[in-house]
Amino acid sequence: MITNKRSYLDYISADKKINRIKGLSAYFNTTWKYLKCMRKIEYIENCKKGWFYNLQKSWLKYKLQRLSVLTGITIPPHTFGKGLYIPHYGSIVVSRNVSFGDYCVIQNGVNISEGVKGGNHIYIGAGAKLMMNTEIADDIIIGANAVVTKKFTTPNVVLAGIPAKTISEKGFKDRVKV
Repeated sequence: MITNKRSYLDYISADKKINRIKGLSAYFNTTWKYLKCMRKIEYIENCKKGWFYNLQKSWLKYKLQRLSVLTGITIPPHTFGKGLYIPHYGSIVVSRNVSFGDYCVIQNGVNISEGVKGGNHIYIGAGAKLMMNTEIADDIIIGANAVVTKKFTTPNVVLAGIPAKTISEKGFKDRVKV
């Protein structure tokens, strides 16, 4: 959660590093623009008060909505921790009452319903659906087109299928070093 200017800069730095934003791509990458705008809204809502910041927040929400239409990404502020990686934009829908940890990856075609709670280092494959009030532990990989309908509290596993079930004990932690 962004609680001050330092944590805001940490979030921006982590998002920039994980999304490989360098040089001119910072100006032309629409996914990066979306993430930056989302993080700025989080910072203003948590740390700033007054009419000027309310005006700035309104402008940023308008800008975020426009970027959402352009990219197909709908991720509300305050839903993901730092280091959110979105490799491809297009049809990513996340509900408001969602909470995920740091360093998550979301592919395109993902839908995340109300009340979903996720840990750190979660990979959500293309087309995956996370249904209402599910819980995902740390270091989990959710396979492409999987439908998660229940809680998975065992960390470091791979989920796949409809409905999703554990298919491997070698999750995100065994594959990627962040």
